[in-house]
Amino acid sequence: MSVDAPTMLLLSNAIAFVAATFLLIEWRSLRERFLLSFALGFLSIVVGCTLAPLRQSGEFFVGVWLSNSMVPLAHFMFLHGAASFAQRKLSLAWFFAPLICSALMAIPGLGDRDQVMSLFNAGFVAVFCLRAAGVLVEERRNTGSETRTLVATLLFHGSFYAIKAGCAFVPGAFVNLSSYKGTMISISLFEGILVEVALAMSVAGALRRRREERATRLAESDPLTGLLNRRGFEKRTRIVQPLGGSLLLIDIDNFKTINDCFGHQDGDRLLVDLAKFLSLRLPASAVCARLGGDEFVVLVPGMDAVRGLHLAEDLCTGFAARQGPDQCGTLSIGCAAVPQGTHDLAPAMLEADRGLYEAKNNGRNNACLAPRSMTSAQSPAARLYPFAAAG
Repeated sequence: MSVDAPTMLLLSNAIAFVAATFLLIEWRSLRERFLLSFALGFLSIVVGCTLAPLRQSGEFFVGVWLSNSMVPLAHFMFLHGAASFAQRKLSLAWFFAPLICSALMAIPGLGDRDQVMSLFNAGFVAVFCLRAAGVLVEERRNTGSETRTLVATLLFHGSFYAIKAGCAFVPGAFVNLSSYKGTMISISLFEGILVEVALAMSVAGALRRRREERATRLAESDPLTGLLNRRGFEKRTRIVQPLGGSLLLIDIDNFKTINDCFGHQDGDRLLVDLAKFLSLRLPASAVCARLGGDEFVVLVPGMDAVRGLHLAEDLCTGFAARQGPDQCGTLSIGCAAVPQGTHDLAPAMLEADRGLYEAKNNGRNNACLAPRSMTSAQSPAARLYPFAAAG
């Protein structure tokens, strides 16, 4: 089988169809918008490659104009997919760009039809690809190898099409679009196959990364409140605990009584209410987690013990004073200082637990800062984070 233009179109069609099918199936499972956008981009290539052979039978409108219009549309969808992956929004003007490109390619009297169509087609594709690469570069959270591969693919493809647009009026570059004659046409078909494969592999890699991130979030978060769980708290605090700070151990007063009197549904609602309250009232640098039951923990890096105690008192006052038909429950909070250079939070957790015990003994709905006990803090059992406070 010779590698001529129809053969390369067939290969391109097959690759795009497989990629689109795979991404659509994954989108139905994960509902990630970037998967749908890339899938629609590959489907546009399928439509364009399917219509392209009609140009050889003289069907200019369908075989040439409509088929070529699918190319900038596909790359706009790739741009939209890159923006969705980077959690960015495109301005409204971008959505009209494929229509403008198609309209410009259809205007008669602008010069040689094939050259003008090639100029606008390649020019818009270059703009879409380079902008997509720029969006991904600007989003610094996505720095995995698959993102770098995607950026490199889009930069290469966009640069190639920029050169292709610059060659639109070079003699011999675009001889006849209907018969695929022209040096740039042959090179472009081959380059398109390579880019399709690289793009599909990059998006598949991004999909794998998203699956891993989702699995990690599920493993490290509390399903009821959306806060970190114990595992997530320990992982997150390993980074910031050497900075020192204040540790708050929070317990809802009489939570067992609330569950027994009003039911577990109201108890769960109170836990969610507290999680939202903490998310609004804590500093942005704070690491907050639900350890289990009605026990919550907060580490505020860089905050000394006195300010930590003031913060805890404000939390007690604010939660007790909240308004609404579900008003119930108060907080007891134990506070502890985390010295700089700390690599194990167990001693601070034990001290905060003692502070919590004192807060309970002092009538609840208050915060206490207990003195550090250096003897029991070094106990191996400290790593188990035992909590003696009773609800």
